[in-house]
Amino acid sequence: MKLKYLFAGISSLLFVSAIAQDTDSTQTPGSHKIQDAFISGGFVLGPTAKSASVLYGQSREFTIGFGMGYKFVKWNGIGIDIYYKSTGYFLKQDSNKVLPNHILHSSEKISFDNIGGLIFDRFYFGKIYFDGGFYYDWAFYTKHITWDKDTVANSGSTTKTTDRQLVFLNPANYGLTFRFGNTKGVSLYFNYRLSNVFKSSETYPKLPPYVLGLVIGMH
Repeated sequence: MKLKYLFAGISSLLFVSAIAQDTDSTQTPGSHKIQDAFISGGFVLGPTAKSASVLYGQSREFTIGFGMGYKFVKWNGIGIDIYYKSTGYFLKQDSNKVLPNHILHSSEKISFDNIGGLIFDRFYFGKIYFDGGFYYDWAFYTKHITWDKDTVANSGSTTKTTDRQLVFLNPANYGLTFRFGNTKGVSLYFNYRLSNVFKSSETYPKLPPYVLGLVIGMH
């Protein structure tokens, strides 16, 4: 694991812990406030065309965010979350591949760095909650990355090539999010992307629209 990913994970855990402690010390029983702080990670799921097959188990996303809302009654409230999301689709390398071209590599992915927002309606059942809402992501940084093993015998080296700010991707995506779990601890989440990742659906087939993963935080 690269050090930057390890650092990001540790920083995220400290971030969630700090906000949770602050909220516990300031929020009074019966408060109408909703305060969110969370990190999450999930895997890409769903159907895809042979010409744009992804590697399931490697294609994934990571999110860190916070939010606030208002309880109208003890068991229900609405709110908004703001977050950073990183999504990566690892592409299967075979003769059917057309995304973003026919060239085969040792490994290849398309990745997105997003800033997004989620409007949710949440229901509470004691310490358990369920919510659903609509999300909107703006991809401020996109990359196409390939890795190729050098052909020199016994060299053991790999060449990494990165193309940035991809013009064939939509700068924005939107969809639905559902979460279920403990208000302070681990929850499940499910994303269903309604938009198309690519500007032209005639040029490239659709990528899998689902993500299933875990959320750690306070809701």
